[in-house]
Amino acid sequence: MKKFSVLILVGLILAGVVVVLPQCYKRIPAGYAGIRENLYGSERGVDDVAEVSGMVWFNPLATRIHVFPKFIQNIVFTRDKREGSLNNEEVRVTTNDGLTVTFDVAVNYQINEEKVVNIFIKYRKPLDEISKTIVRNYVRNAYNRAANTYSAEEIYTKKTEFITKAENIFKKDLSKEGFVIDNVILLNELRLPDNIKIAIDRKIEAKQIAEQKKNELEQSKADAMKEVEKSKGD
Repeated sequence: MKKFSVLILVGLILAGVVVVLPQCYKRIPAGYAGIRENLYGSERGVDDVAEVSGMVWFNPLATRIHVFPKFIQNIVFTRDKREGSLNNEEVRVTTNDGLTVTFDVAVNYQINEEKVVNIFIKYRKPLDEISKTIVRNYVRNAYNRAANTYSAEEIYTKKTEFITKAENIFKKDLSKEGFVIDNVILLNELRLPDNIKIAIDRKIEAKQIAEQKKNELEQSKADAMKEVEKSKGD
């Protein structure tokens, strides 16, 4: 009976080891950075965080391991439910004449390896959550700051200039936070209110027609001058 009890105890211990042991280690794959966060002690919190790699053993009751990918991340902010989120995440900006312009943006970025710990200390969030909140906020802020210097018509007619200005703001701000921006892509055309877009298109068309007529007039004058010179020669 005593031997049977010992066997039961040993069995329970082994079962406990089988259950607990997998919770006590984590493998950090290649291309990822591991962050060891101590949850207790006199130096817990911000001052007690370290980067780790490979196979990491830890006490799950006192320590937490966070895994950050160091390779390029792609995140899409769009109103299309087939991409990114099921929610409408299009970028919305206001021009200096008070009109709203929307568009979809894709961002490719990665973490500066030297700033992994700093990013964790500051935000305390997984990278996918940082993408959806922090990075998105920087994107919207950059495009809004750029949009504030243009009217709706100027954004439409100077789209490349507007996009370049916004991207420069975005890249500069995020680089300070430890993110390396690979590229930023405008996925489609700028979306303006229909009546504004129609008015701008008509204005552009009118300018083109006027320019065409001016060129035709100049050509007619040149042709007339040729005829005059030819008559003089004759």
